Amino acid sequence: MSPLSERAREKIVEVLALAVLGVGLLDLFVGVLPRIPFFVVWIVGYAALLPIVALLLDVEDGDESFVDGIERAADDVAREIERVTGTGSRSRNGADGDRRDRGESTADAIRTLRARYARGDLTDEQFERKLDRLLETETPESATEWRTRDRLDERS
Repeated sequence: MSPLSERAREKIVEVLALAVLGVGLLDLFVGVLPRIPFFVVWIVGYAALLPIVALLLDVEDGDESFVDGIERAADDVAREIERVTGTGSRSRNGADGDRRDRGESTADAIRTLRARYARGDLTDEQFERKLDRLLETETPESATEWRTRDRLDERS
């Protein structure tokens, strides 16, 4: 007998989740389990039974592939930013240390921003807005100028 494929194990867990939901709803509306409240069916089913079956069948969490997709997209964005701004690993002018430092600090900021986005701390809109600001403010001097302009605009 061959072991179950990964997809078959995932399907078993999905069917069990729907079965727990169905039994809970039937108990709520029809009273199939008269001595057991419907919410106990859901608590035991989702908090104990489902995780145990998933562990026994060695089913991986599907969220990992979602996070991997976000990380790949963030890497693509970072590569595009590096391509557009010229802050990639190769520098056009090796003697320009200030430009290299600025590129490294920008790359660090982009990595931090990507990590926050991947964790879900930022929405798409917040990520794009912060990324635009980051690309606008490449040096501390230009950041100070940008902040001063922003404050003057707010006062006007």
